[in-house]
Amino acid sequence: MELIRFPLEDLLGDGIVRETEFRQRLNDLDLTPFRDQPVLLPWIHKRELPVWVYLMATAKLAGVAAVLSFGEPCSPVVLSQNRRVETAAK
Repeated sequence: MELIRFPLEDLLGDGIVRETEFRQRLNDLDLTPFRDQPVLLPWIHKRELPVWVYLMATAKLAGVAAVLSFGEPCSPVVLSQNRRVETAAK
């Protein structure tokens, strides 16, 4: 199963993360590429982010993604699973 990385960094802006700006960017984002796909909500190493950033992104993606995971591609943690995703045999 290949995870599609959610572009969280693109929603943050520069400097301090402000809730109203983040919420607007998140609402304006086209979620079509993530619909019924396994999605990774990445942990951002470079910045200390408020927990609400991850919570708002999770709430937005949980109803769209087939599987929503958090963390790093090498060891993701499943947060939400809306349907079974078939994995290709290797």
